[in-house]
Amino acid sequence: METLLNVNNLSVSFTTGSSTQQVTSNVSFAVKKGETLGIVGESGSGKSVTARSIMGLLAPNAYVHSKSNIVFMGKDLLSLPEKKMRGIRGKDIGMIFQDPMTSLNPTMTVGSQITETILYHEKLSKIEAEIRAKDIMHHVGITDVDVRYKQYAHEFSGGMRQRMMIALALVCKPALLIADEPTTALDVTIQAQILDLLKEVQEKFGTAIILITHDFGVVANMCDQVIVMKNGQVVETGETKDVFQHPKEAYTKMLLAAIPNLHKEKSERHKKKLAEIHSGKRKKLLDVSHLEKHFPLGKTGLLKAVDDISFAVYEGETLGLVGESGSGKSTTGRTILRLHEATGGETLYQGFDLNHLSQKELKTMRKHMQIIFQDPYASLNPRMKIQDIIGEALDIHQLAKNKKERNNKVAELLSLVGLDEGFAQRYPHEFSGGQRQRIGIARALAVDPAFIVLDEPLSALDASIQAQIVELLEELQEKLGLTYLFIAHDLAMVKQISDRVAVMYNGRIVELADAEELFSNPIHPYTKKLLSAIPVPDPTYEATKKPISAVADEQAAFHSEKATFKEVRPHHWVAQ
Repeated sequence: METLLNVNNLSVSFTTGSSTQQVTSNVSFAVKKGETLGIVGESGSGKSVTARSIMGLLAPNAYVHSKSNIVFMGKDLLSLPEKKMRGIRGKDIGMIFQDPMTSLNPTMTVGSQITETILYHEKLSKIEAEIRAKDIMHHVGITDVDVRYKQYAHEFSGGMRQRMMIALALVCKPALLIADEPTTALDVTIQAQILDLLKEVQEKFGTAIILITHDFGVVANMCDQVIVMKNGQVVETGETKDVFQHPKEAYTKMLLAAIPNLHKEKSERHKKKLAEIHSGKRKKLLDVSHLEKHFPLGKTGLLKAVDDISFAVYEGETLGLVGESGSGKSTTGRTILRLHEATGGETLYQGFDLNHLSQKELKTMRKHMQIIFQDPYASLNPRMKIQDIIGEALDIHQLAKNKKERNNKVAELLSLVGLDEGFAQRYPHEFSGGQRQRIGIARALAVDPAFIVLDEPLSALDASIQAQIVELLEELQEKLGLTYLFIAHDLAMVKQISDRVAVMYNGRIVELADAEELFSNPIHPYTKKLLSAIPVPDPTYEATKKPISAVADEQAAFHSEKATFKEVRPHHWVAQ
């Protein structure tokens, strides 16, 4: 196969004030026509800078070293003037960005954004451009194209916005498509659909793809070749199968080891815990019955975000709550803690009905129940030092007699979550994502709670950092006797950390069972669909897997009004 792109000795530095930092060093690789190359590595490894260098989209303070060379279809892209690059960008090289909301223009309809791209690169009439735009929208799986064409980005779901980004990138039939973390923010089933779509596009148009990701499951599913990056350098390269089966570098081995293994048996600790729950030795800490949370939609509509659900959480256990975006997982967690007021139902915590506590009683109860949020940056006040972020909880509940005791407790909490005591004097922006999440955990632990709602606490983190945080959460649970409600859409991670798992769909729980039982014997069609969509870090398995579209959509159809919850096997409940 003919080589389409050659990147040779790519070194990029950024200048800030008087300091210069080199972020990629001598990165070299080639992409052949019609093949998929995966670039994998953790945050800060230089993956996205490499992609932006190819596109000529680096920030003004970036400097590409003189020995660097990027040859695409015989042209050295680094020597081309901006006007020529604009002709290549979008026409010969398309790019799908990580966050479609920041890359789609919110003031233009999505249809006009696609037609604008066509008219810029090709001599077509407006009508011809509109026909082409609608055709590509239809091709990437967007329904009601005539209506959708006139809508704005905010009127689309995350998965639909990502499809629009793919349509925008493909409309001029580029020879090379660069996809920068195209599925990071998406549910597992939407991710599977987007990956299937990219494969279809590749087969139809013969497009070469550079796929940038930190998910080895996605690499196994999509890529012919893979390069592993660390600290701006390529540490390993080869055919995907070879790299997975015989990794040479310690860093690659560490990344592969950090992936949660769906086939790994639960530890004896988990098994013992489940035996105690099922034999009645462990008490219910939280008992939720017929919980409802409805949100008004306009004048007449009603969104039943949580629709008559019942479950219990036992002392010292981790109950996983999984489902796609919009299934009601996070609303359930927040309604239990009364961050949302329940529309109906009862939430008993150690026998106290939380829904009928006064504000004063609720403040006291907050000491026993905490939440750790999805985005550690958004949930930490950027103007406060870590000492005060953690110390604020101690102040509210009057848990420190004086400043010295407060400072000592903050230092203890930082140490407990594996951070240096000296970090107390720093601000949130001075930390990595993983460190910020540890600070969020320390803040939740400050008031010595018994129950913690973990709302997607890992989704913004790299796989190796996720593994560290899971390890930390399990250690803390063991040490402090904590009980968790673990909300996530990453099923592999849920299996690893949870004792039992509840699956949510359209505001209802459709299946609940011990973690191992649920994964080895899923019964509800929706659970089966979720599990079939998980990308497995095994190229041989992924090559034989049916596309998600082949898992019939009617499988996921579920009429909640008719369903009753039945125990179909011991401790395995299914809506039927």
